[in-house]
Formats: sequence, structure tokens, C-alpha cells
Amino acid sequence: MSNARTFIWLFFYVQAGFITLDLYEHWRSARKAGAQGVIRANAAVILAVSTACIGYSAIQLALASVLPNIGKLTNFAIRLTTSQPAAADARWMVPVFAVAFGVGTLFDYLVHRFLLHGPLWRLHENHHLPSVVSNVMPGIAARPFVIVPNFLINAGSCAAIFGVVELVGRPQLIATFIHLLPILLLTFSFVACASHSNFVRRFDCVERVFRSLLLIGPREHLLHHAATIKGNYGNFTALWDRAFGTYVAPPQEGEMVLGLDYDQDFLGAITAGRFKLPRALRSRYQVGRVCRLDENDGPAAE
Repeated sequence: MSNARTFIWLFFYVQAGFITLDLYEHWRSARKAGAQGVIRANAAVILAVSTACIGYSAIQLALASVLPNIGKLTNFAIRLTTSQPAAADARWMVPVFAVAFGVGTLFDYLVHRFLLHGPLWRLHENHHLPSVVSNVMPGIAARPFVIVPNFLINAGSCAAIFGVVELVGRPQLIATFIHLLPILLLTFSFVACASHSNFVRRFDCVERVFRSLLLIGPREHLLHHAATIKGNYGNFTALWDRAFGTYVAPPQEGEMVLGLDYDQDFLGAITAGRFKLPRALRSRYQVGRVCRLDENDGPAAE
């Protein structure tokens, strides 16, 4: 399955459900605040967010077709090993899943912390753009350049796992790992969507369950999207943040400023800030409601 098909497959099996829940949560919050005619009152910003999501998705799917998917990476690794994989062994399903999850989340942490929040920041900036963190926002619902870190994480994880298998001399573990790939992808996708969900975030019980399973809680990950907080780089588990001293515990009360701490919009976040939306469009489509805008530093109206 190609990267583009994988993204589409995960969208229908996982992401679409969370988008529906988060849309409901936005509607519920607006109604609770006393808003009448929610869609009509927010039509401009809804159009802006929807258009940005469609554009981001198009870029994501186009780039996804360029780099090799995890299936090609595993096939390449198999050709490099000295032993041919045997049939999958059901007895090793749980240990292999645990090891693959641990290795995958470790590489995710390292790439996220040292590359995406370092030299590759411009590829990741769009993900931190929204000042409203939910699965309906551009950069979260659709991530234009996510295939680049995904490729690095998949390549590093496969190399590490196949290296261990080669050392222990158990080729059946390769087949077991390949057999578990769809489950691993579904697990990672589910946790990633849940950690950004404004619907899921309001339930204390969900936070407790996630943490008891060593998964990143929605409120824990929300801190990573705070404008001035550096930490909680693990997208799927807080284990590596705790191990490397970058874990930040959620506050008991109070609100935080989310998104970027500088002026940026949907266009600037995918053009390294070289091009931004005209001030007139920012104002007309209420972009400032979902992005940090400083009109004194923003582009002049056209």
C-alpha cells in the first residue's frame, strides 16, 4: 500500500471519527456560549479552515507518493538480512508489538525533538500554527510535510528492529513484525488523533486510562502546543520525555496560550514565511481566531 493510500485508509478508519467528535465539540461549545446560528455566525472562519485543510491535504498526498512507504522499507531490509523470514509466530505477537512500539516511539521522540524542533522546523511549523488544537484544524487534520519525518522514523525503526532480529537469529520475528504493521499504524493513528482531540480532552477518565497504558494523554500533549512551553515531545507516549527530562505535567487549573508565539497564517506556514495572506483576507475570513496574528507586523492589504 502506498503512503497516499495509507493516509486515506487511516483517515476513514480512524481520523474521520475524531473529526466528527471534534466538530460536535466545537458546535457544543458555541451553543453553550449562547451563540445562535452557529454555522452562519462562523461561516467565514469555517471556509478559511476548510480551504486550508483541503490545500494541506493535497500537498500531503502529493508528497506521500514520492518517498518509499514502510512496506518498501521492510522489503529492502529483508534483502539485506542473511536469513529469510519464516512464517509469523503467534507466540511472539505481544513481545514484538511492545518492542516495535517502544522503538518506533523512541525514534519519533528523537526526530520530533532534535529535527522537527530544530533544523526541520519549517516542515513542522504548520502543525503548531493553530491556536485552537483539535482534529479539524489545518496542520493537525492535514499535515503537508509529515511524510518527511514519517520516513525518517520508519527508516530508523526498521533498521533498529531488523538489526536486533539479525543479532538474535530469529527470522520468524521479521514476519511477525510485518504481520503487526497494520495494527501498529492503527494504534499510532488512534493515539495521535486522540491526543489532539478537544472532545476527548474534557474527560478526566480518558486522561487516566491513557496514562495508565503509558500513552500520552490529550492534556499532556496539549502542553506541547503551548506557545512558550518546550517539552512533551513524545507523540504517543510520555515515557521518553520522562527518561530524557523533557516531561511537563499539565497544570491543575488555568488556561494557556496555544499555537505559535509570532505572526503566522496558513500560507506562511507552508512557505517558510516568505508569503502570507493579505491583511484584507485575514480580516475577512477571521484567520486571527485560529492563528496568532500581529497585524502590526503582518502583510499590507492588497
